This record gives sequence, C-alpha cells and structure tokens, in this order.
Amino acid sequence: MGGRRSQNKSKSDRKRGSIKVQRELSSIILDNETTSVELKQNSAEKLIALNRKHRLKMPKQVGLMICKKCYVLYDTNNSRTRIKHGQLIISCLKCESVRRIGGGPKSHRRR
Repeated sequence: MGGRRSQNKSKSDRKRGSIKVQRELSSIILDNETTSVELKQNSAEKLIALNRKHRLKMPKQVGLMICKKCYVLYDTNNSRTRIKHGQLIISCLKCESVRRIGGGPKSHRRR
C-alpha cells in the first residue's frame, strides 16, 4: 500500500512541474520585447511536445499563435489573418492550411 501512495505523489509532482514549465514557455512565446524569433519558435515546439507528453491543454492565447499543421508561430510574414462574416480566418503561408475560429454571425441559430 505504501508504494502506491508514493507513486501517486510522484505523478502529481511531475504534473505540477510540467504545468510550471508550460507557464514559463508560454511567457517566452508571449513576450514581444526581449526574445528572438528563433527562441520563440523553439519554445513553441517544446511546449507542443510537453503538452503531448503530459496530456495538458494548450493555453488559449498561445494556441491561437501556432499553426496546427506545421507548428510554426504566426507572424506577418508567414500568415494571413482575415475576418469574414464575423469569423476569424488564419491562413498559414508556409503549409497553406486554413484555420477558422468562431462560428460566424448567428451561428447559434438553427434553420
């Protein structure tokens, strides 16, 4: 019985540690003044790997900044952002994937 309890404690410690690292990586990605583009891209890739390994949810602010297909950070050089009928459309120019966020106008209504 005692071994099981210590195993669960170490599992919770790993989860707590991974959440802490996730916050640090997110702060690096969201910081606009001091960090370079290469550091941001590297931390985005590490964040995706960490979230997969520990089954964590991607923070909403950071998840909107990363392409889901090629995992590149969106900026003005490699993406196109449009708003059409109340829906945010982000197109990655590197892998040509399109991401639609939001339901558009009156998406809650049934016809």
